[in-house]
Amino acid sequence: MPRDVPSEPRSWLLERRCTLTQRQLVLVFASLCVPSALVALAFLWQGYWYVLVYATLEQAALAACLHYCARHRGDYDRIAISPGAIVVEQCRGRKRSELRLHPRTTRLLPPRRDSDLIHLEDCGEQVELGRFIGAAQRRRLADELAVCLRVQGY
Repeated sequence: MPRDVPSEPRSWLLERRCTLTQRQLVLVFASLCVPSALVALAFLWQGYWYVLVYATLEQAALAACLHYCARHRGDYDRIAISPGAIVVEQCRGRKRSELRLHPRTTRLLPPRRDSDLIHLEDCGEQVELGRFIGAAQRRRLADELAVCLRVQGY
């Protein structure tokens, strides 16, 4: 039994929430590292050099975490459904991928629990969606996708 696909294209853009700009991340890093470095230098002046080593390790760990946040600020999932194809474009850091699925053979696997992601599956290829949105929004997205794909029995 063939499914109908809406004649008008539909699309969703799911973006990572990021409230800090690049400049603000640098200011956070500086505001946390400068006092720590001053305290470590004061202890170094007293002869306790190992405090400087721990402060450097702490600042390196903080720099790694903030670098990860900065690198993944622009992550997104874009879903576009048209009569001819379902296009899922994903960006994770510097890696971008695009997957084309056939609308008539694509299956929607909605989240069963709040922590589960939405899965679209077609001919053995599977893509996870909804990583950047909450459970209620994920459920609503699954319902909207189901309506667009006209999934029977969902």
